[in-house]
Amino acid sequence: MLRLFGIPYVTAPMEAEAQCAELVTLGLVDGVITDDSDVFLFGAQRVYKNMFNQSKTVECFLLSDLTRELGVDRDTLIQLAYLLGSDYTEGLPGVGPVVAMELLKEFPGHGGLHKFKDWWTKVQSGKDKEDDNKSKFRKQFVSGYLYCLNEEYLIIVLVLVEEEIQKPLSSKRLA
Repeated sequence: MLRLFGIPYVTAPMEAEAQCAELVTLGLVDGVITDDSDVFLFGAQRVYKNMFNQSKTVECFLLSDLTRELGVDRDTLIQLAYLLGSDYTEGLPGVGPVVAMELLKEFPGHGGLHKFKDWWTKVQSGKDKEDDNKSKFRKQFVSGYLYCLNEEYLIIVLVLVEEEIQKPLSSKRLA
């Protein structure tokens, strides 16, 4: 149908949202039309939702608005996806949006989830010290999650983090 109307299109070799985000990065498109918000994880900057909805109300979401209003950039969104779950990971049991945001605040930056894993491993093995658990968040987390999360599960999540967060999305990975 698109070909009949002379509309150019690309067939994605894998995940369509990843391909669309790469087209944005390459400057070939201005935004992505999708109802799947994980497109921000792939690097989209502008997302149009409800384009084909019966309500005929299209919404535009900008990553810059998320960053400015919520303090959430692409890396934070990726880390939230690992903690909460997404199309590619189950997330941590019992961790919802509030706890996930608190966890990322307590363990900030690229290595934050690794620091969390190291701290949590110490807690579970009993090798943590009083100084390790001074913050209110850590005290509450220890009392609420001591038996919910195991080290093997965190290792699985962090292997995914190590492989994916640290690598920028490139057209070579999409081909």
